[in-house]
Amino acid sequence: MKKVYLAGLMSAIILVLGISIFACQRSIGSTLSADISKEKKAPEYVFPEFYRGFYLTVSPALNLEELKTWVERAKKAHMNTMVLDVQNLRSQRRDIPKENIQYLLDNGIHPIARIVIFPDGLSVYPPPQGLLQDRYDAAIAACEAGFKEIQFDYIRFNDSNAIRNLSLEQRYAFIEGILKTLREKVKDYNVRTAADVFGRIPLNRGDIIGQRMESLDPVVDVICPMAYPSHYTWDKHLQHDPYKTVLMTSQRAVERVNHAIIVTWVQAFQMRLGPNTYPDYIRKQVQAVHDSGASGYIFWNARQQYDVPFEVTEKFYGDNKNLL
Repeated sequence: MKKVYLAGLMSAIILVLGISIFACQRSIGSTLSADISKEKKAPEYVFPEFYRGFYLTVSPALNLEELKTWVERAKKAHMNTMVLDVQNLRSQRRDIPKENIQYLLDNGIHPIARIVIFPDGLSVYPPPQGLLQDRYDAAIAACEAGFKEIQFDYIRFNDSNAIRNLSLEQRYAFIEGILKTLREKVKDYNVRTAADVFGRIPLNRGDIIGQRMESLDPVVDVICPMAYPSHYTWDKHLQHDPYKTVLMTSQRAVERVNHAIIVTWVQAFQMRLGPNTYPDYIRKQVQAVHDSGASGYIFWNARQQYDVPFEVTEKFYGDNKNLL
């Protein structure tokens, strides 16, 4: 009887242990599955609904302490976007530290890498061998650093019509092909691609620089017209009316695209202000972008002098919190 009792007891113990081990394995399996699920469901990056941005050179992009200062200034001015050069003045690639871009992301700043394609516009066709590959390599390096948008600037032919053997359609196709290739090369990085265009491009058709709204629309996510009123030299009224100039340029750009969003470059430097004070000049441009239906603006100042523009936006959004 004792042997039978012991045998029964051992069977019961083995059964309990088996159940416990099974439950433990199931629990561990569930935990691992949950962890894997969490990894798969990492929060997707949220792009700004409305860009409020400004441009910086490569110097602060490389210097984290300097970048931190800009972030504090940007927050106070209600900025949410930075366009950073990833090349030096000779258009040579500079690799930005990942921690610098992560700092921007951690502080709610949308980081855009600006890459100059053809300094002053392409005046020799075809372009020098290896030049485009160098630009694509710079774009990939920027993606790997954590940038969420790649912006191609000077993506155009020279304005002088130095190259006479290409038709307009050939020019459009060439520029479009570059941007198609860019999009293909960065497709796995969850980034947007963007192209800067002259302010006149939304207003005209058949431009020798090879930029056309309808050609760019299918091949980039963002088009950025450079609507600097001081550069509208063909019309003195437009030069001195920053609200009308930025409004008209942005509206026409929006009307001519079906896919891309419009983010307008606006003038943050003092040139041909006409009867406007500099603060009014800034404020009118910002208001015009909001009224146009575009998806934001970026301040351009080559010297990074943003004291007045930031003072204007701090007050503007303080008075118009509904626009934030």
